[in-house]
Amino acid sequence: MAQLQAFKKNPEQKKIQKTRKLFIAGVGAVGNTLLKQISRHCEDSVVRVIGVCNSRHALWFDHSQKEYSLGDLQRAPEIDWDEVLSRLFTYDKGSVIFVDTTGSREVASLYPLLLGNGVHIVTPSKLANTQLQEEFDTLHFAARENNVEFRYETNVGAGLPVIHTVKSLVQTGDRILELNGVLSGTMTYLFSELENGGAFSETVIRARQLGYAEPDPRDDLSGEDVARKFMILARISGIAVERDELEVESLIPCELQNVESAEFLNRLPEADARWNQKIREAESKGETLRYTGRYCDGKIKIGVESVPKNSALGQLKGTNNILTIRSARYNAQPLTIQGPGAGKEVTAAGVLADILSIKI
Repeated sequence: MAQLQAFKKNPEQKKIQKTRKLFIAGVGAVGNTLLKQISRHCEDSVVRVIGVCNSRHALWFDHSQKEYSLGDLQRAPEIDWDEVLSRLFTYDKGSVIFVDTTGSREVASLYPLLLGNGVHIVTPSKLANTQLQEEFDTLHFAARENNVEFRYETNVGAGLPVIHTVKSLVQTGDRILELNGVLSGTMTYLFSELENGGAFSETVIRARQLGYAEPDPRDDLSGEDVARKFMILARISGIAVERDELEVESLIPCELQNVESAEFLNRLPEADARWNQKIREAESKGETLRYTGRYCDGKIKIGVESVPKNSALGQLKGTNNILTIRSARYNAQPLTIQGPGAGKEVTAAGVLADILSIKI
């Protein structure tokens, strides 16, 4: 017992923990929330933010700062990506984590260079993972080749453990047979409100005001967000797939696809009667509408589906997601993952979990 106590008290036996150094690109809803969560929940010896940027400016923090204020960001120097990368590459390889919450193609194009220079990447953005299959493969190979992590759990389901679960099944020899469910919190909110008597146009505008939908709701109504999520799930399941192979139903009225954003919102009530009729038709059969996705037999189909009201899909409320995973191992009784699939708090928490999972 005395020897055990001596071992516990011996500081030389305690492993020195290296600090994760973060650079956060994008300090909007998710990025700003992430900064607050880091300040609240992470010791400086575990995580230290060395810099942040938005689309215009880059701000660097010094070692003494414990609170990460963005008050000086707008007065900081203009963003120069060559300069930012050069500065990040001065740190030891494997010690820096680049966090991308921007949704910017320019930032996503930097990933190969970052990975090639020993910088880990964590991102909720789906852009990099939904390029051509060849680019997806090259990116993931670069991470393995340079012994760094490329983490993107929040690409699907916000903070839900969807990607981790699918990856774990595949890595342990399982084979994914089918993936189906609702993977858009925006769409869950839309159709549950329609079910309760809400007008299509008013519900879309309210979703935008609540932050569930993008500033231009067509980004959500097009179905592209759900399509990207199922592409990623198929690819990490080992299936090579391109965007043009997916069947995707858009909710955008044909006559409103190419108008300006303001006109789109003003004319959206034109679609109210059609969606009211669709909801009533489903109700007459004891069903309701949900925007679902399904991967099966190498094919992905995304669109509106009429489902029984008392089913798991029919019972979804708020911004909840649900995904059922049927595999060779979990065939007779598939796995189901369900919970909030949208919101800055759960998304930021998922990003933070990815950050903390990286060993420095």
